[in-house]
Formats: sequence, structure tokens, C-alpha cells
Amino acid sequence: MAAARDFLYRWLWRRKQGEVVSLAGADAQPMWRQEVTWLGLELAEATPAEKAEAAIEPEILRRLPEILPAEPAPWGVGSGETPVAQLHELGTLPEALVNFLALLGWRPPEGTSDILTLEQLLRVFTLEQIVPTPVRFAAAKLRELNRYWLQQAELDRLVALSLPYFCAAGYIPDELSEPLRQWLKDVIAVVLPGLDYLSLLPQRTRLIFRYSAQTCLEFPESRLALEREGARDVIREFGQRVLELAAGSGGNRWMTTSRLQAIITQVKAATHWKGRNLLEPIRVMLTGLPFGPDLEQLVPIIEQGSYFQLPVHVKSCRERVLEFCSFFV
Repeated sequence: MAAARDFLYRWLWRRKQGEVVSLAGADAQPMWRQEVTWLGLELAEATPAEKAEAAIEPEILRRLPEILPAEPAPWGVGSGETPVAQLHELGTLPEALVNFLALLGWRPPEGTSDILTLEQLLRVFTLEQIVPTPVRFAAAKLRELNRYWLQQAELDRLVALSLPYFCAAGYIPDELSEPLRQWLKDVIAVVLPGLDYLSLLPQRTRLIFRYSAQTCLEFPESRLALEREGARDVIREFGQRVLELAAGSGGNRWMTTSRLQAIITQVKAATHWKGRNLLEPIRVMLTGLPFGPDLEQLVPIIEQGSYFQLPVHVKSCRERVLEFCSFFV
């Protein structure tokens, strides 16, 4: 991590001088060419003369601030010794890591946002803004920046980057059909808000791929929602109406956003419950938790997913209601 930060500063300084950048000036650092390339830092093969010139650089680049460890260090990420490869494996985007590294010992000019692309860094980076004292590894800042850049990334790119995590979790096959790829885009989009790292996608999508009524009752938040006044009335009404609708659907994909809204309206009228007393028990029935992605977005994804032949069967809304009622009612 410290080596990556140091090389980034040297890279920015030399590019601003109009110089060719190579690894010549960082031969003693544990930086792999593939890591530098992954970060988007263009390199050129250095000539002997350029290697000699690389040794000539401002003194400030030879005494960059020490990186102090974070307190605490989630996922083992929290010090200048953290390898770039570990952050890559965690699911950090390269643009987020470049942004983070730049702020790890350097202050943007006054009035400049701390959200910076590599191109923007090339415009505003100056040696004068490098801080003279040690800096602490801000693990929370890294998560914040990666969360921001994940929101900016194209969904097609996120699907490609997330496939290893979904495959390792046993959620999807190695080969994707085009309909399955499009569905996976919807899956990622619905859980993307608040996502810190791509490696957390299997955990964030368990409510889609690994719904378990028995397991959901183990969560304190779910139990609290189910113990709230009126919860059993809501569950009974909602479950009955869902199963009646399913019985009359002829096996078609029956639960749509509009049908969900209609059923919730009917349950509200029948039970006279509203707000969290109405919605949280329904959410627990369908997802296992009283919070999370918007149900109106999630329900069509659940229904469509139940039609794919996946390593882990995605249970339809009807299957979830039946399973939940067998445990709770």
C-alpha cells in the first residue's frame, strides 16, 4: 500500500513534467507491473538514460509521510503494509484505490473535491500539498470512496467483475446466458446502494439466492418485527391472498409489482395496520429481514430468478410464503 502510494505520487509528478514514466524509479519497491497497470498508471520501458534520470527527483518524494495503521482494521485492511492485491481481491475498484492513495498524504487544493479521477489528479496534483507529518490509514474513507465509485460504474462492468464472487458462492454457473446476465444486472442494481466492496455481493444477495424462513427467525430484527402488535394478522392475511392469487395464476409468473401493491392495500384494509406494523412482517416473509432493498424492485427479480436453472434455486414469492407459514403460523 505504501509502495503504491509512493509510486502514484512519483507517477503524477513525472507525468506533470511531461516525462515518460517507467518502473525504473521504483525497482526497489514491492510493486508488480500488473498492479500498476490495474491501477491505470500507464508505463513505458525505460532506457538506461531514463533509469539514471529516474533517480533524480525532489527530496520531498524521498521522505513521504509514514502511513499509520487504522483503528480498527476491518477485513484486515488497515495499514501501509496492506498489499494492493488484497484490496483488488476484496473488490475495490482501481479508480477508488487511486483516489484513496492520492489522499493518503496529500491534500487537494482548497475548493477542490476529494472525489478525484486520475485525470483530475493530473491537473491539480502538486508537491506542495504533500503533508509533512504521518497520516493514518482511514479504512472508513476507503469504504466511502469505493462505495461512491461503485455507484458510478456501469452495470455491465460490475457484472463482469462480480462473476468470480457469485461463482465462488455457488450462486450462478460459470457460463451465463444473455437472459441470466441481464437478470444479474438487475440483482446487482437493487443491492448496490450502500455496497462497500464487490466481494460482499454474495452476502448482500443472500435474501435472493438463499432465502430460509427458519434462518430468518434467528435475526433479532426479524423476531422483533414479528413480535410487534398485529404482525400475525398481517402475515395471515398476506399469506392467504398470495396463495389464492398463485392458485388462480395457472402457473404463470404471477407476482408483479402492481399485484404486490394491490395485495398490500387489501391487507391494510382488512387488518387496519399501517407503517412498520404492516410492511415489516411482509418484508420478513419475503426476504427474511424487515429492511433492505425496495420490495417493489425486489419482487420481480425474485420471480424471474425462480425460473432460471441455477446451482442454488431462487425461491419464488409463493414458495417463500409457504415455507414461512410452515414455520411461523
